[in-house]
Amino acid sequence: MADYSLGYGGVGSGMDITGMVEQLVAADRKPADNRLNRIESQAKFKLSAIGTVSSAFSTLDTALKALKSATAFDVRTVKSATDTVAAATVSSGTPNGTYNVEVVELATANKWITNTPVAAAQTFGAGQLTLTVGGESLAIDIAEGATLQDVRSAINDAARSKGVQASVLTSNDGQYLSVSSDKTGAANGITLAFTSGGSDLQSLVGSLQERVPAADAVVRIDGLTVTASGNKITEAVPGLTLDLKAKGTSTVTVSTDTAAASKLIQDVVNAYNTAIGAINASTKYNAETDEPSALTGDAQMRSASGQLRSMMGNLLGDLAAQGLDAKTLGLQTKGYPSSDGTLVFDSSKFTAALAADPQKISTAFTGETGFAGTLQKAVGSYIGTDGAFTLRTNGLNAQIKDVTAQRAALDARMEAVGNRYKAQFVAMDALVGQMSSTSNYLAQQLASLSSQTG
Repeated sequence: MADYSLGYGGVGSGMDITGMVEQLVAADRKPADNRLNRIESQAKFKLSAIGTVSSAFSTLDTALKALKSATAFDVRTVKSATDTVAAATVSSGTPNGTYNVEVVELATANKWITNTPVAAAQTFGAGQLTLTVGGESLAIDIAEGATLQDVRSAINDAARSKGVQASVLTSNDGQYLSVSSDKTGAANGITLAFTSGGSDLQSLVGSLQERVPAADAVVRIDGLTVTASGNKITEAVPGLTLDLKAKGTSTVTVSTDTAAASKLIQDVVNAYNTAIGAINASTKYNAETDEPSALTGDAQMRSASGQLRSMMGNLLGDLAAQGLDAKTLGLQTKGYPSSDGTLVFDSSKFTAALAADPQKISTAFTGETGFAGTLQKAVGSYIGTDGAFTLRTNGLNAQIKDVTAQRAALDARMEAVGNRYKAQFVAMDALVGQMSSTSNYLAQQLASLSSQTG
């Protein structure tokens, strides 16, 4: 606010010039202030309401995009009748069906252990061993005076990177050398052979016995044999992973995840109802208090609500024409006496329909021309960069910005008005001061004349 203070009152008139100027400026400013406040308040009121509706439409758009996806109903669930034999996991798109699984052999990792104990204090002469891992040979040098622990370390230093580990096992009768592979499968077998050195080193290597062979997993799926180096079978059935646990049989059932599919529909229903509710709340009129809402009577909101309801009616009609009516599908608009345009959904009916004909349901709802794609195009026209609600929001923000600019211009104009009032009052005060001085002078002269004639 401009400062119109003189630092003193009217010298000639005794008037509060500063106070009078401020009151006059405030009186001049008030109509413009009221107009700008009204414009700003209404714009912000509408902006908040449109933001709520736009947010609801964005949520609906997201739900429709998920339902529109070609893989929306490809989510699968899997159950193995005997998890202790073969556990199962599944990904989207795996063929539905029941698979008879027989685990014939589990994949194992090769392990060798010496069968002759070695005293803790025993040492070996210098020599060389050859370790073969999956067809690759490695030379292992043993130093003079090596203990069994030193032999173990030499093997580990040379072969750890190849997935081979040696260890020393201790029992009541002495120590034993163990050499094993970290990798399962027949191709990952290992052998440790004596190459050169003394008889003591030769005897150590010669006493190695295979305790666990290197073997592939063997499983029969619906009578077809599948082998693998590991106990996870991933390529026999697309998207199905079998985790083999033990020899035996199990029945693995892959089916459409009806709960996940039902949730996609329920998400759309919830988002659609929220969008309709947001429009209703922003346009309602309270007859008891005679108070309108932010967008009561708003043409854009009426158009959006009308378009949604009309399109939903058409889409539900199209579904019914395909044999997917409310009784079959469980999806319909709320009926009398609460027919407010919102949807109701019976997930149990939908689940039964999906189980009966999953392809028909998928075709009806997914894709650009399906239920979800058609509705999503209409919803998308209101949001996004060029959406109707976005453009409306941009216009209201511009209006609020313009009010700020008008207030700045009003401040400058009122400052000029105040300075003009101030100059006028100062001039008037000076004139009153002159007149008062003249009056006092005349009064003194008249008093002097009166005393002389007396």
